[in-house]
Amino acid sequence: MTERRRELIYVCCLTGFITITFAFGRYIFSMITPDIVRELGIDYEFVGRINAFHQGAYLLFSLLGGLLCSVVSVRHLIGGSVILCGVSVTMLAFVNNPWILLCIVTLQGIFAATSWIPMVAFVAENIQEKNRGKSLGIISSGTSFGLILNGMLIPWLLKYGTWHTVWLVFGIISLILGALGIYAITALGKSGPEGREPTVPAPKPVPAAQKGGPAGCIWRHYLLLVALLVISGLYLIPFQSYIVPLMQEDMGLSEQVSGLCWSLFGFIGIFSGFIAGVLADHTSAKTAMLITYSVSVLSIASVVFLGGAASALLACAIFGLTYNGIFGLHPTYVSRILPPDKTARLFGLLNLSLGLGSMIGNYAGGAIKKATGSFTLAYQLMLVMALLAVVICLMIKSDREKGGKQNGKNRI
Repeated sequence: MTERRRELIYVCCLTGFITITFAFGRYIFSMITPDIVRELGIDYEFVGRINAFHQGAYLLFSLLGGLLCSVVSVRHLIGGSVILCGVSVTMLAFVNNPWILLCIVTLQGIFAATSWIPMVAFVAENIQEKNRGKSLGIISSGTSFGLILNGMLIPWLLKYGTWHTVWLVFGIISLILGALGIYAITALGKSGPEGREPTVPAPKPVPAAQKGGPAGCIWRHYLLLVALLVISGLYLIPFQSYIVPLMQEDMGLSEQVSGLCWSLFGFIGIFSGFIAGVLADHTSAKTAMLITYSVSVLSIASVVFLGGAASALLACAIFGLTYNGIFGLHPTYVSRILPPDKTARLFGLLNLSLGLGSMIGNYAGGAIKKATGSFTLAYQLMLVMALLAVVICLMIKSDREKGGKQNGKNRI
């Protein structure tokens, strides 16, 4: 089997895993939140608590996931997380207690973290460096493939069933898709050991930036990255968590319209990850991040300053252009500024930061809804966070050296 074909199979399998752990395990809850609130008699403060616990678990295991990569095979870690996530989605079909719901959704945050963090190490070992930007962009777009399916099936399932039906159907899909992907990766692992080195570039001399740069500059760079990920969590995740309740309760739109918006977001997101990856490979990850964060400002601004179904469609379309691109660019950037043996740990720290911001943002969004009766103030604050993210992007170190060199040559 050629290296290119092997890499393609890996990318397809990992994309499917992201579909399961993120689109199904993390974001179905956001789409059916209004139905769950009505049937279980909970308020949006409790919803915010569920989202906060979910993000808190994601936060903790983002850090632990980086450490686990050094003691557990990344293949086993990814595969186990995917199957357990599928089981948890299926179990939610039989839940009627809000506290059990909270516990299982919290577990899904763990499975998302322990599948995504090892993937960065897996890609660093098995995908050629020149293809990593595109590969990680496509893999992160797995969320979008799932969101399209969510937007198409969930309104129909809610029309002829209940939110329990939604969990059951997607749980079965998750288990089948996960089993097929794990089988394919296991088969490839037997034909070519995971630890092989052809895709990892030969050791290079310690770059001048690392030899001569003062320690204070390196720590400043780390702090900027952490701040960027915290701010990203404060607005990117809550935007997606509350966009459907915003459309249905604040804008008065139907489930069909909100489902259409969700599918549009997912459809455009399929291409955004790949486009962002190509842009990162041809320019730099920093440039690509600056562009995608800037576009996200337009998405939130359309919600804040416009109204009606047209603004919701516009917001989801623009957000789809940036969301998966942003989350694919983070690991691409990290893999270029650090050597492969340190990539998973820093990425785990950054996802810890993202989870912290997401936990705060999700809880704050639910609390604001309960206190004010609408999500207006929450989305205004998200707009401020988006602008701050653009400013920080201007300040971080470039992954491209002067003269146009990149792909890991500008390490810190």
